[in-house]
Amino acid sequence: MQFNHLTKHIAKTLKWCFIVLVFLLPVSWCAAQIPVGEVNWPAFMARQNLKWDNIGNDYYSGVILGNGLLGTNIYKENDSLIRFDIGRSDVVDHREKLMPSAGKLYTQSRLPIGYFTLKTSGKITGAKIELDIYNAEAKGTIFTTKGEIAFTAFVQADQNVISVSVKKGKQEPASQWKWNPGKSISPRYLQSYPTDKPVNYPENPPVKIRTEKEYTLANQALFNGGGYTTVYKVTDVKDIARLMVSVGYDGDGTKDESAEALNSLKKFEADGKSLAAHRNWWHHYYQQSFIALPDKRMENFYWIQLYKLASVTRADKPIADLMGPWTTATPWPAIWWNLNTQLTYSPIFTANHLELGEPLFKSLNEQQQHLIDNVPVKWRSNAAAIGRSSSYDLVSPITEAEIAKGTAEPANLTWMLYYYYQYYTYSKDAQTLRAKIYPLLKKSANFLIYLLKQDEKGIYHLPLSYSPEYKSAEDANYTLASLSWALQTLIKINQEQQLKDPDADKWDLILKNLAAFPVGDSGFLIGKDVPLNSSHRHYSHLLMIYPYALVNWEQSENRELINRSLSNWLSYKNALAGFSFTGAASIYASMGNGDMAYKWLNELFDRFMQANTLYRESGPVIETPLAAATAIQEMLIQSWGNKIRVFPSVPSSWKTASFKQLRTEGAFLVSADRQNGQTKNIKIQSLKGGALTLVCDMDKFTVTSDKGGKVNYQLSKEDSKVKIEIKKTKIGETVQLVSASFDGKLKTLFPYSIRQNWFWGLNKK
Repeated sequence: MQFNHLTKHIAKTLKWCFIVLVFLLPVSWCAAQIPVGEVNWPAFMARQNLKWDNIGNDYYSGVILGNGLLGTNIYKENDSLIRFDIGRSDVVDHREKLMPSAGKLYTQSRLPIGYFTLKTSGKITGAKIELDIYNAEAKGTIFTTKGEIAFTAFVQADQNVISVSVKKGKQEPASQWKWNPGKSISPRYLQSYPTDKPVNYPENPPVKIRTEKEYTLANQALFNGGGYTTVYKVTDVKDIARLMVSVGYDGDGTKDESAEALNSLKKFEADGKSLAAHRNWWHHYYQQSFIALPDKRMENFYWIQLYKLASVTRADKPIADLMGPWTTATPWPAIWWNLNTQLTYSPIFTANHLELGEPLFKSLNEQQQHLIDNVPVKWRSNAAAIGRSSSYDLVSPITEAEIAKGTAEPANLTWMLYYYYQYYTYSKDAQTLRAKIYPLLKKSANFLIYLLKQDEKGIYHLPLSYSPEYKSAEDANYTLASLSWALQTLIKINQEQQLKDPDADKWDLILKNLAAFPVGDSGFLIGKDVPLNSSHRHYSHLLMIYPYALVNWEQSENRELINRSLSNWLSYKNALAGFSFTGAASIYASMGNGDMAYKWLNELFDRFMQANTLYRESGPVIETPLAAATAIQEMLIQSWGNKIRVFPSVPSSWKTASFKQLRTEGAFLVSADRQNGQTKNIKIQSLKGGALTLVCDMDKFTVTSDKGGKVNYQLSKEDSKVKIEIKKTKIGETVQLVSASFDGKLKTLFPYSIRQNWFWGLNKK
């Protein structure tokens, strides 16, 4: 009896441990991986590798590795020095109390860690290097006039250690490793053009280097008492030299940064299974979703962006800023809130990687008091906002003086919350919606509501405010569209969740009497009486079209206006930047024009994208390639307005395409296959149950459920497509639509028909 009682107690305890674990895991990681056998992952992912025929010579042609916090970028400094940049994305300065009058881009900026160099005996003449993104490892051989050096490098997925192993040749020993500490000062200060540089702005104290047994510790103190330490160890056994590096950080003087890094290295050395664990982490990560395209360049690019996302951020790591773990000279060593962060996180939802948004969403909640303190004192009881840029504390005030002058960007937080709300629509996590998203969205909307003024006709107008990167205007469409979306969303949440919010009548009144979006002969204006009549890289005045879809292509009465607005924006070409091209591609995809979306993405690749798919302006900006990944997703699947659109904007040249477990609004995982220019097969797994509306180009098809029984649905036409409405799905149910012309044969390794020999990296294309 005692044994049986103990067994039951253990079983009950394990059951509760499992339940707790499930609730602690991110939503997307609780979803099943793509079933074994559906994809030959090693073979498919080998097609995505980047290749170098010569070692890169700068940041934008280097081999990039990262684990969401720590990273390295490998390229040559000159003909006899191989360089390994070392970065840690949360290492920021903290001299805001020491220099209160200086801007945060100087007092709380990202700081460069430094880099290693490996000296070769001969001059570098070439290389054969591959970045295996499936295993997140770089492998290759570097050739010199004296011989060759083989190396492997990776950043451990679940430990903060960079490992580089070098196999030396007989004539090419390449044994001289050197640590070069970075200049501990804001990278912006070292740029020539900024006019906001503070006077009397010294570097942080000198680096102190010491050894502790076989480890070298390079400690960089900060003026506030904190600091960061790079700890490394070099081993040389037979013909293999190995460099292991970790970086510890203490931002406020309360931790031991040297002990952190030292312990990380010792733990890594003692763990004999670290490489296997590293590979398993990455395999599990990739296998949450799948995309295969006939264009090899575009398919490779998409998978590299998934690789970069997990290199830049993780569920337990910091928010992604403009550089991630790969630091270099930049005027923007911070987080930007008027486009960059929004675009950076835009692909995670459809890619079925909601967990990658957790650092952002956690920060919005944990730093909410700072968001409140960003607004003028008189509104802090129920309002919140954020200015143009900030450090990880989200401190970026919008002052009364800025509001009075019309230079403020009041809608940045609201636009950011559009993506936090997407977390709900893609997960159906109602608890997070009610407890976190909804209250913060209310505060963000309240800030905009406080700015409103009524005219004599009772119409609500916004005062002069800044449309990012263009001009100030009254009723700026950037702010007006964001407020309109926020009000509609608050009203919808209140109704669906039955919250009985006392502000609901006020929202409804404002929405009904809110000024119309300013429109002119050329389409949507910047704002009242302010036309777009010069080149403007930002689509801030078009947010009502994308991403909010308040004005969309399915509203036939608005099609001419959308076309006119888009054409006018893109007609002024000289200032268009990389993210202009991603914005154009996404808007064309929302119009169902896959050929134009494809054209703008290809032009982006041809003109702007670097060898390793990083993107640069005056410095690195991580968001543009990631926004391009979103546009690729939108050609394959879109879900907004309570509809799932399968292959809505496929280019006419894409006769084949396939995807698996792309996530949509409503918490559905959708898989589909296109062959010979026609959709043949669609599977929809319902994670949370509920109604389902699907739009596709199938003609004759059958509808079945893995739960058995007849699937009740209604058919109707939507332009040239078919709309299938299923009023109810069960939790865990998979509904499948199979074309009558489908032969039952599915391929995920179909041959490429476009750019068949393409590899990103430095190689002969």
